[in-house]
Amino acid sequence: MNSFHGRTLAGIAATGQEKVKKGFEPQVPGFRQVPYNDLAAMRAALSPATAAILIEGIQGEGGIIPATPEYLLGLRQLCDQKKLLLLMDEVQCGHFRSGRFQSFQRILEGVPEGEKFLPDGISMAKSLGGGFPIGAFWVRAPYADLLGAGSHGSTYGGSPLACAVALKILDVIHREKLADNARHVGGYFKSGLEQLAQKYPGISQNVRGLGLMMGIELVPNIPNLPGDSSKTQASRFANLLHAAGLLAIPAGGQIMRFLPPLNLQQSEAEEGLKLIESVVAKLAA
Repeated sequence: MNSFHGRTLAGIAATGQEKVKKGFEPQVPGFRQVPYNDLAAMRAALSPATAAILIEGIQGEGGIIPATPEYLLGLRQLCDQKKLLLLMDEVQCGHFRSGRFQSFQRILEGVPEGEKFLPDGISMAKSLGGGFPIGAFWVRAPYADLLGAGSHGSTYGGSPLACAVALKILDVIHREKLADNARHVGGYFKSGLEQLAQKYPGISQNVRGLGLMMGIELVPNIPNLPGDSSKTQASRFANLLHAAGLLAIPAGGQIMRFLPPLNLQQSEAEEGLKLIESVVAKLAA
C-alpha cells in the first residue's frame, strides 16, 4: 500500500495507490497490496499462487518511509521458506541516494546478518544515467539466465550511449565521493529539518528519511495555508516553497519530499533550510 512502481501497465497494477490506477482499467491481474513494514500482513496475503514479493527499500511516493531492518530480514526469510522471489524497486531510493549503492545496504548497516542480505532482483533507472534515459535490473543466480537476450527490453533500456553515460556517472560518484556526501550533507539537512520541526510544532510534526532522501510530515489542517483548498496541504506547501525559490515535491497529502542532487554542498543545504524556514515562519506567525 502507498507504493509506486512506475507507469507501465503491470507497474500501475503493482502500485498501491488508487489515483495512479485511475483510467488504466482493466488492471493486470495477480497483484495484492498489503501495509508496508508489516510482516504479518505480508505472510497472511500469501497464497499457493504467489510468485514474488515486491517492495521499495524506502517508499518515495508513499511518504519517505524506510523499510525497517526487521522487515527486510523477515521478508528474506519468508521468501526462502516459501520459495518466493524477493524483488526490490530501487529506482528512486537507490543509486547512492541513501548513502550506499542501494537503500537496503544503508538500512542494514551494522545489523546482525545484514551484510548477507540480498534480494533476488533489483530495478534501477533515472539516476543510473544522471538524467539520461536508461533502465536496468539486476538478478542474482540462479535466476539470471531465465531471460535470454532480446526476451525483455525497452526503447531506453541500455543503448551503447546510455551505458557509456551510466559508467561515467559511476566514475564521477566514486571520484567525488558522492555516497559519503549524501550521507554527511544529508545528515546535516535532516538535523536542520528536525530543528525546524521543534521550533515550529504547529507546522511540522515529523522528519524522516536517509541520506539525501528526506521528508517532513505536515501537521493536519494548518491554518492560513494559502492556495486552492481542494488541493492537498503538501501540494499547497510545495507551491509556497517554489515561490520562495526552492524546488520540492509532495509525497501524498501531508508529506513534503526533498530529493536534492548527490553533489549538494553543506552551504547549499543551509541556504535551502533558510528558504524552508522563511515559508514555515510566515505560516506560524
